[in-house]
Amino acid sequence: MVDAVSTAATIQTQATSASNSLAENFDTFLTLLTAQLQNQDPLEPVDSTEFTNQLVQFSGVEQQIQTNQNMAELISITTASTAASLSGYLGQTIEVNTLTGELGSDGLEWLYEMPDGVENAMVTIQSSTGRTVYSDELSANAGDGTYNWAGETLTGSDLTSGEYSLVIMAEDASGELVDVPVRLRTRVTGIDLSSGGTSLSTESGVFNFSDVLRLTVTS
Repeated sequence: MVDAVSTAATIQTQATSASNSLAENFDTFLTLLTAQLQNQDPLEPVDSTEFTNQLVQFSGVEQQIQTNQNMAELISITTASTAASLSGYLGQTIEVNTLTGELGSDGLEWLYEMPDGVENAMVTIQSSTGRTVYSDELSANAGDGTYNWAGETLTGSDLTSGEYSLVIMAEDASGELVDVPVRLRTRVTGIDLSSGGTSLSTESGVFNFSDVLRLTVTS
């Protein structure tokens, strides 16, 4: 989806500019037409077909400009409606289909679903460059689980910002890797309609609305 806010403004600006230009050109056309008719040879009058064709062209351009202006107004109305419909998400906790979030003062929280048959599991926290900054053993018990990370590292220092991902390495009794679904849980702080699509600003970053899995209730 295109950026609704900037697109509407761009279309409106272009339509206004085109409308002003068309008006100037039409005034010039009428001036030239009047001068030509006044100075034409009565015995060989000017062929009116060309003038008629140009008037038709002016009319077509004017209709297109009006269509663009109407489109800009429609986009603006749709944008306002979208923002209003999403306002109910403000302050709510959501689950996002992503492994990655931005570390803030409250840390990061992930949810995972440990499958049956897992013998051992390890969790690692990776930076945006793929570097492992922290690792920890994880319970292999089947079922839903939560993992909170406040920014601690393998060296004992604490991180306060940056983009980090949670990766779970789980193995069954035969040593085969087992996929463990992971999602991020965070709180919505704003509605973002200027990032190239409909997005939600959260304490853990900005996410596309299409990646939101559900609203959740936390204890």
